[in-house]
Amino acid sequence: MTPIENRIVAHHVGGRGFGVALNCPPDLSAEVVNVLYEADEVCARAMMAENTAGNLHVLPFCLGKENASGKLFITKNPYASSNFEPDASYYPYYCELHLSGEVEGVMLNNAVYDVVYGNDFSVAETRDVQIRALDDILARKEAPDGLVPDFLSLDTQGSELNILKGGEQTFHDHCLALATEIEFHPMYKNQALFSDIFDFALKHGFHFVGFTYLQEISPHRLPLGARAKGVLAFGDALFFRDISSVRSIATSENDLYAKLMKLAFIAMNFGYLEYAIQVLEEAALVKPDKQVRDSMATRKWHKFLTDLHLAVSRLPRDLPHFDRTLMIKERKAILDRQLQSSPSASDTGTACAAGPGSTTASRPSVENRRIRHLIFTNPGAAITKLLRHFGFVKADAPAPVEIQTIPDTQVPNPAAAPGSLATTEVEAVLEKYGYSWWADTVRQRRKSAEHCIPGRMH
Repeated sequence: MTPIENRIVAHHVGGRGFGVALNCPPDLSAEVVNVLYEADEVCARAMMAENTAGNLHVLPFCLGKENASGKLFITKNPYASSNFEPDASYYPYYCELHLSGEVEGVMLNNAVYDVVYGNDFSVAETRDVQIRALDDILARKEAPDGLVPDFLSLDTQGSELNILKGGEQTFHDHCLALATEIEFHPMYKNQALFSDIFDFALKHGFHFVGFTYLQEISPHRLPLGARAKGVLAFGDALFFRDISSVRSIATSENDLYAKLMKLAFIAMNFGYLEYAIQVLEEAALVKPDKQVRDSMATRKWHKFLTDLHLAVSRLPRDLPHFDRTLMIKERKAILDRQLQSSPSASDTGTACAAGPGSTTASRPSVENRRIRHLIFTNPGAAITKLLRHFGFVKADAPAPVEIQTIPDTQVPNPAAAPGSLATTEVEAVLEKYGYSWWADTVRQRRKSAEHCIPGRMH
């Protein structure tokens, strides 16, 4: 029986600068094995000499569609180097880049500079390289400990689809998630675009979940004061394997359990909490051997998922309305009760002076209530009625276009919602394991919708 790997294995292609796509909090990152591939052998050898991390490995391989001789175009900015030659027609384009933090030993705070592609993308050197297929590398057990990827990330400037095709068997049999650079413009000659990668991933049981980064470029560089939108050119896309596809590739109950748990962790690491819990619920139905379950339970990432799943199960079933008609009906009933319980003093006085049963006496009260109701529900109509009331608009004049807005004073304050908590158990678990940013996201979404729970709207 093949032993089950209880660490998360991430393969990243295009590893210059030790960059990886699966970034975990420090306490959990020790349980992720990173295998980096770098096509520039000079760079790769320097990285190998510098590397001191036991769970990070650098391989000096240029990956592609098949084992063959090829070219590596080293650009002036080496991070833009590729097996594909840059398209010179994009040299006039530029993007405005904002940088913060330490860059080349200098601390920057939202520094802005223009990346002009004719500078950064221009070819400084062309090298002959031996291209390798990922499937062949793994078949020959040239990866450390023969570790196959649970997570695959690609940052190779246009050659991503070729790398996927060269590792198609590995991708289909083992990968649970893919993070890849994508282009919408062919900035490198003959490169594949986002739609091609999308179709490839879909064919292998993956669904697109979102972009983690998008970049606009512009073909016409103008001075500050004459800049607005650019054209969307490239970015990073994220794909997760569908649960049914995980079941179809699993070789045993032990393998299925491990794959589902790892998929849940990767999904949560990128903030997809609901999908992670759905995957965990599927994993709970699997019956692995006790030895496998106990082995995985020793890992902190597994304990994190267990604690998170338990915290979610303890949440009250507070769900916002899903029937808009019922939501509007409940909101209208609340407004009607508010209007009935607090008539204005002037309305009451007018009705008394006219005497009981007076039709003319009741009209101002009804009209005033209608205007107050419209202030909450349709401010444009309320303003029109007030203008007509004071004679600024003739009664038979066409009504102005009514803008559906809610005054700032009527926007509910989520923090003041009845029963609102500063922190829930789910948020506390996320913070405990180092995911404070996802805890903040969960908290903000919770507080923004608590006032719309059926039966408790306010």
